[in-house]
Amino acid sequence: AGGHTGDVASMVLLPQVVNICRGRKSSLTGGPVHVVAAGGMYSGRTLAAAMALGAEGVWVGTRFVACEEAGAGPYHKRLLTKTDYTDTIKTTIYTGRPMRVNASKFVVDWESKRQDEIQKMLVQGKLPAPFGSQEKVEERPFLMGQAAGAIDEVKPAKAIVDEMVGQAHELLAGASKMLVAKL
Repeated sequence: AGGHTGDVASMVLLPQVVNICRGRKSSLTGGPVHVVAAGGMYSGRTLAAAMALGAEGVWVGTRFVACEEAGAGPYHKRLLTKTDYTDTIKTTIYTGRPMRVNASKFVVDWESKRQDEIQKMLVQGKLPAPFGSQEKVEERPFLMGQAAGAIDEVKPAKAIVDEMVGQAHELLAGASKMLVAKL
């Protein structure tokens, strides 16, 4: 759904995961372990990069939140098209687990001025701003990854997929032409 987060960037983590999974068999199927890249996947360029790093597919979150078929509301979709790369923030106030959301004044206030309060509440098993308890729209959690900064319009899902696959194909085909055999 976009906004799920970790501490290691996809471009750093992905090659290591591919190395670890190479040659492994799934205990569930007995077949090979397939690597699917996630985090920052929003365009043909990111798809091509993930494939070049060894992924066999990608999991697209934030980009599909801004598709016509997504269940996100109009406000959320509009936010995604107006967000830049620095307009998101990691927080635990809604669920107790790290998530990336729109950097609203409400969330920024919690994260910049009330860290001690957040930690005390979480240790007690309480959530500072439980998911779904916000009456004001600007206090609600609008999940989105940093890829939101690259999204400027809401499109049909098919158009997004066609664009991503077409661009990735073009880039990967072009990249192979740049390779020169060693003599």
